[in-house]
Amino acid sequence: MKYIIEPWEHQKKAIALAFKALVTDKLQGFALFMEMGTGKTATTINILRMLFGINKRVMRTIIFCPPVVRENWKREFRMHSKIDQKDIIVLEGAGTKRYDKFTLNAFEEAFGPLTSAKKNKVFITNYESLSMEKLFKMISIWEPEILIFDESHKLKSHKSKRTKLAIKLADKAAYKVALTGTPILNTPMDIWSQFRILDGGQTFDKNFFAFRARYFQDKNAGMPTTKYFPDWRPIQGLEQMFNGLIYRKAFRALKKDCLDLPEIVRKRVDVEMSPDQRRMYKEMERLYVTYLGDKACVASIALTKALRLQQITSGHFVDDTGQAHNFKTNPRIDALGEILAQLVDDHKVIVWSAFKQNYKAIVALCEKLEAPAVTLTGGMTDKQRQRAIDDFQEKPSVRVMIANQQAGGTGVNLTAASYMVYFSKGYALEADLQSEARCHRGGSEIHESITRIDLVAPDTIDQVITEALARKENLANNILRLKELL
Repeated sequence: MKYIIEPWEHQKKAIALAFKALVTDKLQGFALFMEMGTGKTATTINILRMLFGINKRVMRTIIFCPPVVRENWKREFRMHSKIDQKDIIVLEGAGTKRYDKFTLNAFEEAFGPLTSAKKNKVFITNYESLSMEKLFKMISIWEPEILIFDESHKLKSHKSKRTKLAIKLADKAAYKVALTGTPILNTPMDIWSQFRILDGGQTFDKNFFAFRARYFQDKNAGMPTTKYFPDWRPIQGLEQMFNGLIYRKAFRALKKDCLDLPEIVRKRVDVEMSPDQRRMYKEMERLYVTYLGDKACVASIALTKALRLQQITSGHFVDDTGQAHNFKTNPRIDALGEILAQLVDDHKVIVWSAFKQNYKAIVALCEKLEAPAVTLTGGMTDKQRQRAIDDFQEKPSVRVMIANQQAGGTGVNLTAASYMVYFSKGYALEADLQSEARCHRGGSEIHESITRIDLVAPDTIDQVITEALARKENLANNILRLKELL
């Protein structure tokens, strides 16, 4: 196969292994466990080209991916293949809109799909399409031959409706490819559903409970029923056993092993809170409720309490009616201003923020510093997101990207940045890893180093989360421990 853009050596190896698995060995699926930034999208497109070439036609293909990368997939097809762009269709919007667009493009006669010939197309959509009943039924009738699951760890829960529907669809497809840099985020059990989708249960059994019984043991099995709660632990030797099973049908690529990327320099900048912030923080920490004037800020459960504490350290609070209020004095925005003032003349900077209220303050700060900025946040359309990304990447005048980890932390290329500042952040490990990889990936070789700066209020929830993420702990799935730390 002739490449449009010559792949890296590790990508060529992945393509060769996929060929062996899917074509020579006639296996049902293959996984690309490639770390963020190692080029798994381009690798997958070349695997598709290989399969299309063998079958001498575009095969009926659906790519499921996070919303933010739908347009990026189409752009990558344009770069790495000569497939007619009319044969690559992005499904987005409301369920009815997707259904109509799919039916129109998937069948020769839009109003007679049961008897109409199927068109050979590539559809790109997000995972929510699986849960759209009418659309899912029509996709099943179309009978996709190839299914691509980008960021397949989003299907790690065996209980979720999304996972069950993906399995149902995958059982009828000829080829399945799973893509993720983090197949196991919380527990080795995460691997079951991803491989159940890939090979129908050949590797790890069709049934999750049979899989769990074989490879895990319940440490609390002997407890009295009145006190019992399950505590599943891996059996001895599981790591080596899983490694052997997984890599019969998977390829692993780590940035450190296959790319000559610049070093990540990590810095922590401690920022004290204002007196009002400090008082409200201590009251919330102790009482689950605090006041500023006549505004009450209330937290009813541990997770909400953690959120409220983070909001306070970042410079605002949310009252009992859901209204957000800024503190009159916010040392954190002042600290960010000092950092940006030193950087924006010579560097592009990503400022990561977890809260909407922070965006406004950071935008106002950039205007004050006369540092042109773009935003990448929830609620933007795919085209708006892509325009913001292109402006940041290509326009020298745009110096700052203000981004939310959920909206801009997956599948986005922001390699123009040599600095990233975490103004506020969540406690999910996946989001932290993904956001950091936006500018530390293939293409970031243009920088001598990438610097990450975490703004932290000492001895607060900020410090707990920052240190836990540095140890690669996922606090979002360890709330009981988080409650103890609070």
